[in-house]
Amino acid sequence: MYVAMFRVCPIGSYSEDYSSLNGRFNGIRLQNLPRDTSSYPLESAYQLLAKHKQRSGQTNSLPFQENIGESFSNNQPNNDGKRSPHNHVQISRDLKAEGTLSKNNDVYNDLTRNWKHFNIQRPRYLFNCSNIHDIKIKKKIGHGVSKQTFLGEYNGEHVAVKMVTRHLRDVRDCFDDIKQRNVDTPQTRSKCFAIPTMKLMKEILFLEQINHPNLVSLLGYCVRSEESDSTDISEHGVVAVYEHGQRFVVDSLQLESWQLRLQQAVELADFLDYLENSPLGSLIVPDFKEGHFLFVDYSIKMIDLDDVNNIEPQCGLHPKIVDDDKCEYDLKCLRAQCIGFNAKTNMKHMNRLLFKRLLFPLTFPDVIMKNIGQVSAQLDSLSYSGRELFNELRSLQNIALANLRKHS
Repeated sequence: MYVAMFRVCPIGSYSEDYSSLNGRFNGIRLQNLPRDTSSYPLESAYQLLAKHKQRSGQTNSLPFQENIGESFSNNQPNNDGKRSPHNHVQISRDLKAEGTLSKNNDVYNDLTRNWKHFNIQRPRYLFNCSNIHDIKIKKKIGHGVSKQTFLGEYNGEHVAVKMVTRHLRDVRDCFDDIKQRNVDTPQTRSKCFAIPTMKLMKEILFLEQINHPNLVSLLGYCVRSEESDSTDISEHGVVAVYEHGQRFVVDSLQLESWQLRLQQAVELADFLDYLENSPLGSLIVPDFKEGHFLFVDYSIKMIDLDDVNNIEPQCGLHPKIVDDDKCEYDLKCLRAQCIGFNAKTNMKHMNRLLFKRLLFPLTFPDVIMKNIGQVSAQLDSLSYSGRELFNELRSLQNIALANLRKHS
């Protein structure tokens, strides 16, 4: 049996990638999947077609609207002013198919509801194993514990290339250890790359599953093997390519215009909301530091995801132990977890590192100065959720810009 799989790239592209798939369903690619699989994600397209025919009495083939799923999100507010935690799901704008279909159609609703729930996407990347060697490595621009970042150039544009190399601290320490134990062989040396390479792969997979403007964009990757000893990009085991940004000193943020700082704060509040309500659950960034953020077109973007996780602290597992059910930030213990811990921790760290520089009250116009001061006080007490902070800052931004236009 076949299931309809939405595409995120225009019809006619990715012809080689999709050449092995089995047929079409009125312009939507069909992938052959066994019906008895335990994780069968979508109803069969033919089941949906049968439902449609039964309900409408039609016998013709099912039409599909052009540009199906014309964006369920774009981070727009709902009627009640709040943004749904699922509003970050991005639906393809490029899906072309035959005929038209009302959004109220039952088949359309069944398909799009399944699509939104499972959030199945196929990103289109600029780089893969067939062309990644065309990037010219210029110099090293970053050096962490488990990854190195190089400045690359492709068609006159700069990109950032991440690799695991033998010069990393984790790898060097492992080499020293196997030499001391006198077990230095090619097989043992290759194991020294395993954990750093796994971290890079985790970062790639995270960016395959989540997407936000304040996350650095993944431009492509190549996975050939777990072996990473070679530094030649044409044969390196795992290589990831990202958009290039500029490093900055957080204290320099106070030198920016108030309009830019307020816009950056609005974007970061939206980012915190996304982390709390991501498709992977509530994510925590354990290692908030200056070196993990870059300027890309005046937006502040996070570049390191290998330590991000969705694990919240456990509680209430040992009722005989005093205070075992207490959680930090006075959170309630629910389902044996301190639900909300990740969001509060992200807010605390973002405030300490960035919001205190971006939202310094005395640097804003009089019309919103007092309000910004109140926002800063609320941030210090961690009284906001990401969504509440976004709504408050966006409201103040509108007030300030309206006042600016009035007096210009």
